[in-house]
Amino acid sequence: MKKTVISLLICMSVEAYALQVSDSIYIGPSNNVANLVMSAEDYDSWIQNDGFQKTAQPAVITKKLYQYFEDDFDVIMLITNEKEKPQTISYYGINRPVANSVEGIGRGIYSNASYYGSEGKLFSLMYLPYMDAIMYGPTLHEFCHCWANYAIPTAVSGHWGICGGNTKGQLGGFVQSTLLTNVDDIANKYSVEPFGVNANGGNGVPYSEFELYLMGMLPIESVQEFDAFPDVPSETFQYCDDSKQRICFLADTRNHYTPSSLIDLLGQRVPDYTTSQKQFKALFVILSKEPLTSEEWTKCESSVGWFCRTSDDGTRLYNFWEATRGVGSIVPDDLSSSLKETTDIPTVEPDSRIDIHVMPSTIICSEPFRIFSLSGQDVTEQNGSLPYGVYVVHTAKGAHKVYVN
Repeated sequence: MKKTVISLLICMSVEAYALQVSDSIYIGPSNNVANLVMSAEDYDSWIQNDGFQKTAQPAVITKKLYQYFEDDFDVIMLITNEKEKPQTISYYGINRPVANSVEGIGRGIYSNASYYGSEGKLFSLMYLPYMDAIMYGPTLHEFCHCWANYAIPTAVSGHWGICGGNTKGQLGGFVQSTLLTNVDDIANKYSVEPFGVNANGGNGVPYSEFELYLMGMLPIESVQEFDAFPDVPSETFQYCDDSKQRICFLADTRNHYTPSSLIDLLGQRVPDYTTSQKQFKALFVILSKEPLTSEEWTKCESSVGWFCRTSDDGTRLYNFWEATRGVGSIVPDDLSSSLKETTDIPTVEPDSRIDIHVMPSTIICSEPFRIFSLSGQDVTEQNGSLPYGVYVVHTAKGAHKVYVN
């Protein structure tokens, strides 16, 4: 159980400040996003060499985060502080599965959480190479990869490819109701309305019924029947005519799926819809060369707040709650509550007779005191020019955690 520490905070400024956790980790003013400051060399190497995929750096980063944060997070999402997707990175987002404890979705049970510094809570590590990807996607797409597609064979590995659904899916696929058969009186020729085989417009589409089932958001009985075409010669997959209103293709294999056939293929989902996890805690971390500016904090915190809000935002885009039909939610806020208590300084309930005042860069106390950083470093001599962040004020009557702005 975490120790409870009561803090006396007197803020002398109306401006919101980031919370400094360590020499390179900050929590934003809204308490829903963290910032990890990398050296210029490491950051540039990450961008130029696709550090998420081609190096062991992701595990180095997560282990550093776990030095200061409790193992509270189901998902960690890293985002680089770039306005546009770097040309050196070929993808718009990527999901690295860390663990799986769900049966009946086509995956085995396993966990590599310890490799990333987690004691078992973490099940996915994701990466977005630029900031706008949070709001516009592929955020929904990458979350979907925690559960799909490992279930059925398709023309595009890990995605739906040429596969139907009640709607276009986050992992690709067409609208089943638009499928036409025996096109031009050719038995194996089909046509559908245009769609994407890997994705369908970022956060502009919700999850399909089958995606929601695999995610534990919908019972299998609610999944409409659909077809999948796992072997389509690429040269036959093209617009039917110059109007580009439909796509035609040839396929000798047409797999038809129903709720019962899916259960026969995959087995029952365990846990099922009634007991599946539907609320997830996520740690969104912005990677940067320098601490984020106020403008950058506002942008990323607003985007994360939008993605995780549990209401209709009134736009054409879908946040996670909307995309899951109001069933699923992601909790990004109150990151400071997940900070580890320092083990270097004893913490006790504060004595009410101690008077502590916190002003910009300065701590004033009615008792003789020393000031320590969360990592245990004595920074008393810096009083009067303390960087903003959390400190522990240690007196003979106890230790008191305070926030300096």
